[in-house]
Amino acid sequence: MRPLYFLPPVILVVAHATAQETPATHQDMAEALLDFLSRTELCLRSCTDEASVQAALPQLRQLAKEADKLAAAQAALPEPTVQDFMSVQDKMGTFDSICKAIQAHLVRLSEKGLLNDDFRQILKISL
Repeated sequence: MRPLYFLPPVILVVAHATAQETPATHQDMAEALLDFLSRTELCLRSCTDEASVQAALPQLRQLAKEADKLAAAQAALPEPTVQDFMSVQDKMGTFDSICKAIQAHLVRLSEKGLLNDDFRQILKISL
């Protein structure tokens, strides 16, 4: 099955899932993914120093669990149709903006030396 959503590698490790209802359609999946990515971006934005990184770890752990659920739900969806692709096109600009913001936060945190082992393990990154 080909995924409907394409993420840069550094973002793919962050994007895992939302705990609310299981998305039943590709449109629902797109909305759930945008919600998940928005919450991930907000969490990463709050990380400005070692103390805030430590404070964010529980939320990041929860986001990682949600990500696994979202990935499983996406895998259970049928092959996307042309109509599915068309139905999510209006969300692609927002999706791209949030992904770029997440990537920028990860680069910023890496440059500041704030990506500790716990953080890397939760997000499954190797920056």
